[in-house]
Formats: sequence, structure tokens, C-alpha cells
Amino acid sequence: MTAAFLITDRPTDVAILEHLLPSALTQTIRFYAADGNASAISAAATLLIDRKRPIAIVLDADTKNRSEIQEKIELTNTMLYPASSPEVPFKVFLAAPSIASILSASITDDAELKEMLDRLTPDQIQALQRHPLIQQLIEFLSTVTQPIAS
Repeated sequence: MTAAFLITDRPTDVAILEHLLPSALTQTIRFYAADGNASAISAAATLLIDRKRPIAIVLDADTKNRSEIQEKIELTNTMLYPASSPEVPFKVFLAAPSIASILSASITDDAELKEMLDRLTPDQIQALQRHPLIQQLIEFLSTVTQPIAS
């Protein structure tokens, strides 16, 4: 049973998060890669209405400016509130400037990303899991999946 959904704005972001989130979490959530921010927000709204499961929306901020990031989070929340209900939690996460930046490497294509992710050692994965965005995602997903996963 799917305990929660994790929506990103591109497939490469799903690949990164599948590698960095603990397997106990990835087994209980369904990943969904949209095609851009607008598509991700639309998918989140649809899932909130239809599936009534918690949702983590992870988008690239495309900036490091904190006030712009906060504004984008507030705007996304405003767009999703009409589709939400108090019983179904959701949270918007923005990666500054992108999810790929967590890896601290310049990646030119999907094949290079896959190769890099496949080469990560357990110690490297643990280090990357200490990134604030990954920590926040783990905390949110652990909280909202706990009643269903137990």
C-alpha cells in the first residue's frame, strides 16, 4: 500500500531521491516525476483530491535567494490549499538551487547521473543524507507514513 507520494519536477530528481532516502521510506512511498514545476503542482493537487495520501512536493528553486525561495513555497502552498484537506498533510520543499546540487557535481546527462549514483558508497550516501533538504524530507515522510507503515 502506498503510504505517501513524493512528486518532483523532473525524472532525474526522482533518481537522486530514490538513492538518498532510506530504503524503509522508499518502500512505502510512490515517486512521481512531473515535467516542470507547473506539472508537479497540478499532479500534487490531483493526488491530494483523488488519493487522499500525504504528499511531499520537491521542486528546484532555481535560486539561492532565501526570500525568493520562501515566496515560491508560499505561492505553491496557496495553489494547493484548495485541493487539500486537514486530514491529508502535504509539504512543499524547494532545493536551492536544485536537487542535483546536493551531489556537488556538475552532471551533463542522465547516463552520467545514473553512473554517479551507482558508484556512491554507503558512507557517501550517509554523508549526503545529512543535507538539510534530505533531512527535512526524511522527517516529514517518516512522520506521515508512520501510522500506515506500522
